[in-house]
Amino acid sequence: MHIILQVSGTSVLEQTGHMLTLEPGGWTAPRVDHPYTMISHERTERLILAIGREHLALELTSSQWAGRTFSAASGTGRLFFSTALCLADELPYIRTSQARALADQLTALLRVALQYEISFGPVEQSELRHERAYRYIARHLRDPHLTAERIAAALGWSRRTLARVFRSRGETLMEYVYQQRLAGARRDLLNPMLQRHALADIARSWGFVNYTHFSDRFRSHFGVSPTTVRRRGIAART
Repeated sequence: MHIILQVSGTSVLEQTGHMLTLEPGGWTAPRVDHPYTMISHERTERLILAIGREHLALELTSSQWAGRTFSAASGTGRLFFSTALCLADELPYIRTSQARALADQLTALLRVALQYEISFGPVEQSELRHERAYRYIARHLRDPHLTAERIAAALGWSRRTLARVFRSRGETLMEYVYQQRLAGARRDLLNPMLQRHALADIARSWGFVNYTHFSDRFRSHFGVSPTTVRRRGIAART
């Protein structure tokens, strides 16, 4: 079976005549007995995992999740989504002897996330608000002028309401924005197709106008400098 995680941009999954829209932070599991097509009209980034159906719990069947999208906004869905992206980023540094154990852990997280999503009903209003904010931020993440005032105005909320939505999950709005920008910049630093791009250019492409500010935040968040991450990525490919 395939698990499709939408990292950036918007895609449409078409299967058996049905259309399913995937926005950033969304993930889905197409039916295993029919082919599917992914359609994108913009630059997108997706992660597709191939997992043997036999590794999931016997009580889970594709009919339970087919035609549904799940969210990485919070809870088990967020834990599975973020772990999958982290493992994908770290693949160059993972030894073969470690791969099976990590794959088993990721599959276990998927199983828990699917069981949770299938067992519970519609999300609460606070969850819907967070999802709206999450999607808006994902679409405008690279904009250096993305501010709390602009996000609140676009969503039709007060700044207090916007802050409360994120505070309920133990984070602040701009902390979340910076974390997502830093994660995107790190992926670009490890991307061999962007190897010749200057570090400052990559920082600017993720909304960081000042490179020193970017570098300091990057080191504080990941424990290493942007230069070190790129150097390790190059070394792993040679």
